[in-house]
Amino acid sequence: TLLLLAAAVVLQATAAEDELNDDDEGGVPVDQMKEEFVPSKFVEPKLSGEVTKDATVHMWEYFRGRGGIIGKTWLKSKAKKDGVEAEISKYNGEWEIGSPSEVSIEGDYSLVVKTDARHHAIASKLAKPFSFADGKPLVMQYEVRFEEGQNCGGGYVKMLSEGAEKAMEEFNDKTPYTIMFGPDKCSPSGKIHLIFRYKNPKNGTVSEHHARQPDSISSSYWDDHKTHLYTLTVKPDGAYTVAVDHKSLYYGSILKDVTPAIEPPKQIADPDDVKPADWDDRAEIEDEAATKPDDWDESAPKEIVDESAQKPSDWLEEEQPLISDPKAEKPEDWDEDMDGEWEPPMIENPACVGLSGCGEWKRPTIKNPAYKGKWRRPKMANPAFKGVWAPRQIDNPAYFDPSESPLAGLQPVTALGIELWTMSKNIMFDNLLISDSEAVAKEAAALTYDIRKAEDARLRSSKGEGAGLFSGLVDAAEEKPWLWAVYVLAVILPIIGIAIFCFGRKSAPDAPDVAYRKKYDVPTADDDEAPGLVDEDGEEVHEDEAAVQAEVVKQLEKGAESSFQFQKRRTSSKSPGRKAAPAASGKKKSVREQIEVR
Repeated sequence: TLLLLAAAVVLQATAAEDELNDDDEGGVPVDQMKEEFVPSKFVEPKLSGEVTKDATVHMWEYFRGRGGIIGKTWLKSKAKKDGVEAEISKYNGEWEIGSPSEVSIEGDYSLVVKTDARHHAIASKLAKPFSFADGKPLVMQYEVRFEEGQNCGGGYVKMLSEGAEKAMEEFNDKTPYTIMFGPDKCSPSGKIHLIFRYKNPKNGTVSEHHARQPDSISSSYWDDHKTHLYTLTVKPDGAYTVAVDHKSLYYGSILKDVTPAIEPPKQIADPDDVKPADWDDRAEIEDEAATKPDDWDESAPKEIVDESAQKPSDWLEEEQPLISDPKAEKPEDWDEDMDGEWEPPMIENPACVGLSGCGEWKRPTIKNPAYKGKWRRPKMANPAFKGVWAPRQIDNPAYFDPSESPLAGLQPVTALGIELWTMSKNIMFDNLLISDSEAVAKEAAALTYDIRKAEDARLRSSKGEGAGLFSGLVDAAEEKPWLWAVYVLAVILPIIGIAIFCFGRKSAPDAPDVAYRKKYDVPTADDDEAPGLVDEDGEEVHEDEAAVQAEVVKQLEKGAESSFQFQKRRTSSKSPGRKAAPAASGKKKSVREQIEVR
């Protein structure tokens, strides 16, 4: 099976290459053989009444046209970012409604980040606020495309908390949000953020809680220049799922899979408890009774000159280890007024090569055996030690059990904002959806992302890019790196099997029948046909087997006769007074029986 898989990969790649490069008898150039690509027309993605009748669509933004969006439904921030230098504190990044550099769907527009190395912020109000108190799931879905890849920056969105809709032009990094979701990268490996801001019902404090990330995330989300679909689902019981391109990336529960935990500790340290003044928590103290020994010399140096050292006999003190390069020449464009006096570079002195050294010789230094350093009193166990002090534990007044209503601490969402810093431009956001129905999100993706993906693939195929089984296998391995191990095994194991089959078989020792054939020149299958025989049980013996047994019997009979004559001569030569041993009792075994015994 593995061999067939490997062969299929090679054949598919070869066939695709042959199809692209094959020219007919007329010699048509490859470029002319490719079908000219014609972009499809954009069709407005209207959600059907069947999926929306029992659902609420809080936002469905697919940017119908270039005009009337930025400055009306989407407002750019005029705020300044706190805590940064004045020249980069403004949210002066540029936004535009535009098309990708290569159009596969004519008339399909996106919200585009047009500048790099700037702060960008823009927001839009929801058609209807989303409240977690309604007991319905939250489904947030949108597309991101990094046309130029991403070195450092984000592509995430923020679901802004209630109140943000009143001052969207003041939207900044400090504006409260309920959930932050989406891709972010500023290192070799990126993240797909999911951050909840949860309000403690006991003391009103709001804290951030980060969902645990998977061990590895495909870099293709940022680097393949393709559109990717990000989907977040948060259910009333606190379960969440993050999917990319319809495939689950990670999932968990807000009750147990976020850091720090939503549930506060039941007990905390008493803030009013203080350590007693007489509490000694030092495990060891200096021994005050200890005194410095009389022979302790703190002034002794750590190293001293080795007086026993002698200058090597080949040391040249009259030569310098480095000399000016005699071959160096002053550059023609050297300006002494600007560059100063020219000096040739220094090189190793050829006269010192292979010698112990050149220049002034000095005795080396060695460790001083009399060195002891600064004297300090030794440590001793503290007789007053009481242990490490810790404040007493008390019941946490801010403790609450979130399991009864896991999403109660999430504030209502009233607007959607994009606030990011990026070192790459032409980041495209499109088809932003917030709903309470997974069916709505599925249909929205079918009307937008799925069509775009197919049209983009058709565009790449027309250019001879990304077609074939091999490309699909690579894409799959980008999403799941462990597949590379499967691919390697699929190729290596068949090769090892073939090598063992062809080259790894060693000659086995000859079987007994083969040995007899060679020794006694027994007829083989290509010799004259041997007569059919039966064994002692009356069963038919095959020709080869019969020939072997017949020859063996013949040879053993000869051997037995020779042995009998030899024994007879040996017995007759012995002393006449010695009696012969009585014959063995019982019937004498036939030669064939002797063979079977042996």
